[in-house]
Amino acid sequence: MGSEWIHPNPGTDPAVMAAMIYELDATGKIDKAFLDKYTYGWVELRRYIVGEEDGVKKTPEWAEKISGVPAAKIRSFAHEVQEHRTMFMIGWGIQRIDFGEQSHWMLAALCSVLGQIGLPGGGLGTNYHYSSGGSPLSEAPFMSQIPSSVKPVRPVTKPWKGSKVLPVAAVTDALLHPGKVIDYDGKKVTYPEFHLVMWAGGNPFVHHPDTNQLAKAFKKPDTVIVTDIVWTATARHADIVLPACTAFEHNDITNIGTSSNDGFVAMKQAIEPQWESKPDYEIFSALADKLGIKQAYTEGRSQMDWIRKFYNDARQMGANLGQKMPDFDTFWKKGYLLFPVTEENRNYVAFADFRADPKAHPLSTESGKIQLFSPKIAGYHYNDCLGHPTYFQPTEGVATATKEFPLALMACKSRYRMHSQLDCTATRLRGTIEDREPVWINPKDAKARGIQNGDICLVKSRRGQILAGAVLTDRIIPGVIVVHHGGWFNPRQTAHGVVDVRGNSNTLVLDKPTSKLARGNLASTANVEVSLWKGAVPEVTVYDQPPRTIV
Repeated sequence: MGSEWIHPNPGTDPAVMAAMIYELDATGKIDKAFLDKYTYGWVELRRYIVGEEDGVKKTPEWAEKISGVPAAKIRSFAHEVQEHRTMFMIGWGIQRIDFGEQSHWMLAALCSVLGQIGLPGGGLGTNYHYSSGGSPLSEAPFMSQIPSSVKPVRPVTKPWKGSKVLPVAAVTDALLHPGKVIDYDGKKVTYPEFHLVMWAGGNPFVHHPDTNQLAKAFKKPDTVIVTDIVWTATARHADIVLPACTAFEHNDITNIGTSSNDGFVAMKQAIEPQWESKPDYEIFSALADKLGIKQAYTEGRSQMDWIRKFYNDARQMGANLGQKMPDFDTFWKKGYLLFPVTEENRNYVAFADFRADPKAHPLSTESGKIQLFSPKIAGYHYNDCLGHPTYFQPTEGVATATKEFPLALMACKSRYRMHSQLDCTATRLRGTIEDREPVWINPKDAKARGIQNGDICLVKSRRGQILAGAVLTDRIIPGVIVVHHGGWFNPRQTAHGVVDVRGNSNTLVLDKPTSKLARGNLASTANVEVSLWKGAVPEVTVYDQPPRTIV
């Protein structure tokens, strides 16, 4: 396709985009009419871009020193996207890094300067990678679910100390520091003291940064209960494990395409639940029964009753929309239902209505326009998220390389699993080296360390160390390595201390929020060193059933 790879240093994308905006403004190429009509805060953002705010002009030369992208390339790329209809596609992974919010916000600013938002083939999109994002939306009803926000059945007799809603990325901090007060999205949040943790689904011992610290935090509560279908890295750190059965072992219902809603599928039970496993709903119903609140929890419905209700509620909503759907029994027998997509939706252009009439179709922002400057966020006075998109130097990365930790870590998704799902199956063997997660490393960096393809290496950061198998590739720039996210945490005592012998990338990663605003979790922020592992390679044991203690 004649494509070109422009490779900024990890976490420096906002600097490159700010320099592109500077170049377009300096050469009179910005779409001033678009900025005046459809955005709020260009004056404030421009003050930052041209250096009036902080004394630093965001020139291509400035960005080159930060990003490693030549200033001439930044200039030519800025003019290239301005002179052609350009669609920018950005995923969510780029925000899993220190100050990760800034990349998306700066891209919205760049696209606003170009003035192509709302035009076919122009603007930006953020979720094409996920669940049919960007696909035409059907006119059908969405499916409901079991209510998740309910009032307590029993009266609360003991006053709750602390906040009831916490950012999920604060798990370790909250468990270790009850009573601590943090800033979060313009509010003060106080960590409560946790005595019992019940984790159903998810695998924090893979997706949470600084996993060794998380392991210490999970020892703080009196009791940890995990519900899952396999012995995940998280289940191994629980006091009690409630075995849930897989989707093959119970009935369920789902929609096709989270974003596009293409239809419904009857997920019919294929086999009986194995051994002691039960459907999640049956587990929670049994717990509710023990607590004397089963009727309130189930509302007198079995799992199949709920499935029927979800479908019939959608069917009634569909009738109100003029969408005729078959009765439940007919749907269940056929096994699926596909919804039609109108020609208008097939030709949908994001933000086209907003562009046609911004007053009639305002955005859900403070101003109803594209928010290049937010008085609300500026009013929080956060030092890690200002009122406009900004470049902040990552706490750890290429710019903070040291003799001890000279490389920057990136943790991308693996093609062989979804997050950490399927890591316990044979599919992982297609991508591992001696059952270790690969570490992608530039040949120049590998040569300097005496590393060859297939070698088992020790990857070490300030927080932990893992074993990984070397893959030498020019797809990674010098000074940076990649360990794909999702390998299960498997710490073992070795002659080098405690080492995660499977290769969970988050063992290495800094545990800090992306900012006080969003407090997202990090996955790609760490300085590391890679060295050749010498001696016997410890066995990976995280997929073996652990010893059981039955009380």
